[in-house]
Amino acid sequence: MSRAAHLLRRVASQIVQVSNTVGTVGTLIEVKAGCAWAAPSLASRIQLGARGFAAASDGGSRGTGTGSVPPTSSRSVESGDQDEWGSAIITGDWDRAWEIFETTYPVEGDDMPGVLDIMALDSEAEEKAARRQRELDLQEEAAASHVRVVDHLGRSQATGKRKTSIARVWIWEGQGHMMVNKQPYDQYFKTLPRRNDVITPFAVTNTLGSFDVMVNVIGGGTTGQSQAVRHGIAKALQFFDPAHRPELKSAGLLTRDARVVERKKPGRKKARKAFQWVKR
Repeated sequence: MSRAAHLLRRVASQIVQVSNTVGTVGTLIEVKAGCAWAAPSLASRIQLGARGFAAASDGGSRGTGTGSVPPTSSRSVESGDQDEWGSAIITGDWDRAWEIFETTYPVEGDDMPGVLDIMALDSEAEEKAARRQRELDLQEEAAASHVRVVDHLGRSQATGKRKTSIARVWIWEGQGHMMVNKQPYDQYFKTLPRRNDVITPFAVTNTLGSFDVMVNVIGGGTTGQSQAVRHGIAKALQFFDPAHRPELKSAGLLTRDARVVERKKPGRKKARKAFQWVKR
């Protein structure tokens, strides 16, 4: 075998390896972009050219000009086309090589999009749209599962919790009166921040003055009790009218705040604080 033929065979084998890599990448492109025409066509064309080139180099090294490397495409390719393709590559007849390409794998067709369409293709657009639709379906299903819950007197009842406080709340349509442990809420809660905690659900849903409220709250201090009442009113509003749920949920009023004081540890003054230590 001559030096030129040996180099030609090495180049051909490298092209075959590159064609196999392109075939794998082409398959990934097909899966990601959803273009059934793009990946197989690109991979098959390059593989056909590479293997035809390898066949021609193999035959040229023996002086026969023929090869026996089978095509990798799913379409059937005549062995004569492979031989002719290899001969065209060796002789530099690129017009004939392109004609073989066109005969076996036509480039133009009705299913071939334009170049601008290919460049503007978003491989994740379809997946994003499907994910968005799934989220909307889940939201609609969740909204349908929430129904109005009232008793025979037209009241909605809920329980709110915060720290060690527990509040039982009843609401019904009225003039905006609110009683906490048989007292007006502004007398029971002396400070403005605690009063603001109680009326926050009504302010978020724009229903101030539309409901009468009765609350029975036990345990904890004024902060825990006011926030337990807030939690209970928010849940009761959701039961009375499920349309208020998105507003209450986005404001975080339906979530039970699980933070509590950490317990005291043995050998320490508090949960973390240690006793004063003196060396001598």
